[in-house]
Amino acid sequence: MSDDRFAPPGAEVLMPEMAREVPDAILRKIRNAWIAGLVSAAVTLVFVLIAVAGTSLIGMSAYQLLDVVLILGLAFGIYKKSRICAVLMLAYFVWAKVVLIRLGHANGTGLVMAAVFFYFYLQGVIGTFAYHRYQRQKEV
Repeated sequence: MSDDRFAPPGAEVLMPEMAREVPDAILRKIRNAWIAGLVSAAVTLVFVLIAVAGTSLIGMSAYQLLDVVLILGLAFGIYKKSRICAVLMLAYFVWAKVVLIRLGHANGTGLVMAAVFFYFYLQGVIGTFAYHRYQRQKEV
């Protein structure tokens, strides 16, 4: 014990074992998926705003603002590493593209971009599942 009344108490602090960091490859897949979600929401928002201003684009209307909110919510879930949100984002994206194709609003460029987004969303699903598998292995 120290003679100094104002000295902080001394105690040995045992540091817990350093946690292993999640591999960058897993985090990159998740990051790319939520960024793709933000880009998708932004593009959808631009098309909705153009449609609301009076120019008709592929049947867009103010109701697609709900799509923007849904996509942003799912992207946030992916950011938080939610497997459910990653799967729902992929499923919602596929469903939306099928609807657009059935309505005849798809073209070659749109299908190429859809393939790119599909890839990132699929990687997000793979990444979130790998992240949680990695976390379980770390606990054992």
